[in-house]
Amino acid sequence: MKTIFVILSLFISTEVLAQNTKNMPAAINWLQLIDAGEYTKSWQQADVLFKSQLSKTNWRDALNSVRAPLGKVVSRSQISAQDYSSLPGAPKGEYLIVQFKTQFIAATPSIETLTLSKSSGQWRAVGYFIK
Repeated sequence: MKTIFVILSLFISTEVLAQNTKNMPAAINWLQLIDAGEYTKSWQQADVLFKSQLSKTNWRDALNSVRAPLGKVVSRSQISAQDYSSLPGAPKGEYLIVQFKTQFIAATPSIETLTLSKSSGQWRAVGYFIK
């Protein structure tokens, strides 16, 4: 019985990982806009929920003060991806929280957390944090 459970667990984990990794181009493409300093374009390509919470000017100012000083990305690797059907303070829907270990040229390794939503029919950013 334990063998069946382990096999079933591996199958479910593999299925979730496959579903999460197919959405990585949306995450990577959006992060690359930020990497290139295209902060206004990243805001424009974000989800409506993101835009309703943060003006284009405030987003640009926040990235200029927090992200720009970190410098260019040396490396970025995905460390996790998790699906959710609801998040605190957000309407029910499809969400994906992806974390990356990122090395910037002017900082120690950081963890970038990107939250995506599929409320508009395609995966779009609704949150971004650097720790």
